Amino acid sequence: MRILVVDDTEAVLLLISRFVEALGHVAIPARDGGEAIRIWREARPDLVLMDMMMPVVSGAEAAATIKAEAGETWVPIVFVTGIGEESRLAEAIEQGADDYINKPVNLRVLEAKLKAFQRTLALNRKVREQSAKLADYYARAEEEKRVVQHLMEQMVNAERLSDAQLEYWLSPAESLSGDMIAAARTPGQVLHLMLADGIGHGLTAALNVLPLTQPFYSMTEKGYAIPDILVEMSKKVRQVLPIGRFVAVVLIAIDEANGCIEVWNGGMPTVLVVNDAGEVCHRWASRHLPLGITETHDVETATERFYFDSPGTVVAYSDGLIEARSADGQSFGLQRLQQVLNVPAQQRLAGVQADLDMHLRETTHHDDISLVLGHFGTRLRGVVADEGRRLAPAVLSALLKGGEPAWQYALQLGAAELKYLNTVPFMMSFINEIQALAPYQSDVFLILTELFTNALDHGLLRLDAGQKQAPGGRERYLAARTNGLAQLESGRIDIELTGLRSDGRNVLKIHVRDTGAGFDWRAGIAVAGADQGQGTGLALVRALSSALIFRDPGNDVVAYYLLDTPPALRAGLS
Repeated sequence: MRILVVDDTEAVLLLISRFVEALGHVAIPARDGGEAIRIWREARPDLVLMDMMMPVVSGAEAAATIKAEAGETWVPIVFVTGIGEESRLAEAIEQGADDYINKPVNLRVLEAKLKAFQRTLALNRKVREQSAKLADYYARAEEEKRVVQHLMEQMVNAERLSDAQLEYWLSPAESLSGDMIAAARTPGQVLHLMLADGIGHGLTAALNVLPLTQPFYSMTEKGYAIPDILVEMSKKVRQVLPIGRFVAVVLIAIDEANGCIEVWNGGMPTVLVVNDAGEVCHRWASRHLPLGITETHDVETATERFYFDSPGTVVAYSDGLIEARSADGQSFGLQRLQQVLNVPAQQRLAGVQADLDMHLRETTHHDDISLVLGHFGTRLRGVVADEGRRLAPAVLSALLKGGEPAWQYALQLGAAELKYLNTVPFMMSFINEIQALAPYQSDVFLILTELFTNALDHGLLRLDAGQKQAPGGRERYLAARTNGLAQLESGRIDIELTGLRSDGRNVLKIHVRDTGAGFDWRAGIAVAGADQGQGTGLALVRALSSALIFRDPGNDVVAYYLLDTPPALRAGLS
């Protein structure tokens, strides 16, 4: 140690200094309090042996100054006192001195005290080093949290969470949440919702769920279905996260046009459907493993569907909600959640929040809490094309004779390609790049999807659309479609998109041909309008298109879509 020895008596100063050096320390002498203060400021010694009574500045005054300037740094000060200085000693110790030793100095006692202070100083120094490391770690951790929070805000895209059909609540257990809520719409206006829950909570859990955002948003924007998105999500999780990390996920698709809710639940609590009367009318328990546990090729991507004909709400939540414990250890529970949801739809979110606050009272939840309410029941009904969108016979005749093509995109798919290529989302990648089509992506997606589906289902696979009307018929129809596509050995579908310019108007021509036997397209339009509700199937295509022309036997169809007018789909949403 470096020890400042302060005494105005030269003999005592010399004695103590020599003894200190004999013990292996460095002695720094000072002959009064003022000199002691100056030397301390310059040399910053580890310990001070201070005489009480000195000229210029007393020992007590010098000790108080040194203690004040040292701040949080501990500098032990030991007073060397003579007889009769006890009253001043008590005052000095109250002002910050750490110990004292009487004159004449007992060198054995002095040695023991110096060893004790040396041990304490070593511990103090170690504590200060650890405190500095902790402060640095805290600063870096806070910066990392800030960066991750910014990334999450950017990647989750809060603007999309303002969808009119969506309400949500997220309450993290720490500054960052391991739960993630995301929402986006396909070009066909199907609402995709995602609720993900990473292992644990805080920064690590938040980083676990980040890889899911890119495939969710990019593939939803192109019109991919939930099974396709799941495959890419699994690839991302397997690629990015270390072994042993996984993410529980629920994906929901609300298709107003077809009155269908599609759900994939991998490791999340049971998803509920609550009607407007507050009754739970359907449930989706977890039937799949969380993403990241199995190889991507082993992930079962089959979804479960619920068809609705009246308004209601899809309710998804993390286990942090139902497992939130009160002060007496009682969980909030699923039963209580269902009871709270038995109120009008617009009161459900606030009702859950208020009831959970009452349940927790003064306690805090120890896991991230998230709740998603996806409202449904506002369908596309009675979509009628704007008369300004209809092409006059003369204009249509000019187009048929060959308008001036600005660009063309063609795709020819055989049986082998049809089995694995998700055709319409694949084509949307091109459509999204054409500036003239940007405002009309939703309408174009719906028209193209329906015409391609007709060509595949009725042209090549020869499926009977009438079976959808029977109880359970839609599921049987989808199963037949999957089996038929797997067994398809021959056939072809040709798709051509052409941007035409005629009489000063911009028009998109969509031409779809298949090599099948065709189908009764007139009956198809009639059935769609009468039984399924206006705005679905071919009835919707006819309403959206400026002109729809089938060539018998129904395996060749052209749709003309007039650009430069407001999209019809948006006007049809109620």
